Amino acid sequence: MTWAATSSFFGREDEVVRIVPIAQLKGHEMPDERRVGELEADMRRKGKLLKPIVVDKETGVILDGHCRCDALRRLGCSKIAARFVDYSSDEIGVEGWNGRKVTKSEVIKAGLRGNLMMPKSSRHSVVRSGRKQHVSEVCGNVHIRLSELV
Repeated sequence: MTWAATSSFFGREDEVVRIVPIAQLKGHEMPDERRVGELEADMRRKGKLLKPIVVDKETGVILDGHCRCDALRRLGCSKIAARFVDYSSDEIGVEGWNGRKVTKSEVIKAGLRGNLMMPKSSRHSVVRSGRKQHVSEVCGNVHIRLSELV
């Protein structure tokens, strides 16, 4: 199933959000358990997922959305809305939240090997109109009912 997103990630019209099995995706960092609990409560109250996660289209490694994935699992969902992107693109950057240098290669290796980084180890961004923005700010909303993700 595909959904039209409310905004395009890199300004291309062909981009869509797909509903995919969570089990097919690979995390690269551990989720923040406190944040997972907050998201679980929020999703339960609203009955929907508001934002898709962001995934590398070549490897299936999650770039943004680990906590949303875990919150959905806790709610009994087996699928998630995902926006697949070309992580090799120069338009996507990565840095450490904690000041540590993180590379795209490290992110992909952690995801493929299952050797997860600590929570909030990486921050992915794009530059729009000269301003660096977190990927979650530019990938649009989806508002998908949880019943569609079971």
